Amino acid sequence: MNRNPAESAGAALPELREDLDAAARVARDLAERYCNRDELECRWYHASWPVLRALGAVNSPGSDDDFLLRAIAAEIADGARSILVSGAADAGMLARVSSCLGDRRDLRITVLDRCRTPLEHSLLHARRCGIEIDVVQTNILDYAPSARYDIICTHSFLTFFPAADRQRLAARWLDLLNPAGCVITAQRVRPGESEEITRFPPEDTRKLADAAEARAMERGATIGVDAVSARALAEAYGIHHHTHLIASAQSLERLFVEAGFELEELAPPSAERRRMDLSGAPSNAESCRWRILARRPGRSSR
Repeated sequence: MNRNPAESAGAALPELREDLDAAARVARDLAERYCNRDELECRWYHASWPVLRALGAVNSPGSDDDFLLRAIAAEIADGARSILVSGAADAGMLARVSSCLGDRRDLRITVLDRCRTPLEHSLLHARRCGIEIDVVQTNILDYAPSARYDIICTHSFLTFFPAADRQRLAARWLDLLNPAGCVITAQRVRPGESEEITRFPPEDTRKLADAAEARAMERGATIGVDAVSARALAEAYGIHHHTHLIASAQSLERLFVEAGFELEELAPPSAERRRMDLSGAPSNAESCRWRILARRPGRSSR
């Protein structure tokens, strides 16, 4: 079975159901309670990201929803029965999965992350939506469940790994999938750059902090974040944020093909979607997130 999500571009997207304000209201408390365990220094990230999203200072993964929602919904409609969210900053990817379920409640949904904080966000979202999920706190590279999945989905996850570990990750994803199962994701590439580690320049941090402060003055009371706190969260995000460079779409293609996947979709967003993207990454006029649907070869048993 081959399907290109772009072929159904005219179909109506599922309605996204995600309570960003609810996530933002508990973000700092959850991060304080669960982050910075087991040598992970992630409190700055998990405390700030849901707030920045709720304020509209960033909109990832929202600018990729035309791809993510359509691709996930198509796989579920085709009989997918098990889904793994492989890495989560909050409940954002789970929200996209749950929005595609329709009346289906028979799917096995697992959310995995090294930190407990996004798993707690996911459990709260699941309760709000009335769905059952499993959560697993571990490194995806070490994850060895007893049953495989039909879909693995995540967003902007690959650049958290250096190149050698990205190869291990792609191989692990392949092994975690049933035959004909697929990975659905979107990943930023940064043409023209050569530094292995990407960090926010001070000017980009200032712009993000200015945006967060201004938006908090307008609606921060809704999520319990004043302008001073919003600025501090954005500054912490900009100071600490770092990812590993992927400089080209060809690198993404090689990663999946060499792991054994068949690529059904590897494409940049439309110009309109690129304009919508309020990035949570340092500026680069040529950068964008490429949309990926990579399938494990084999005959589906669905």
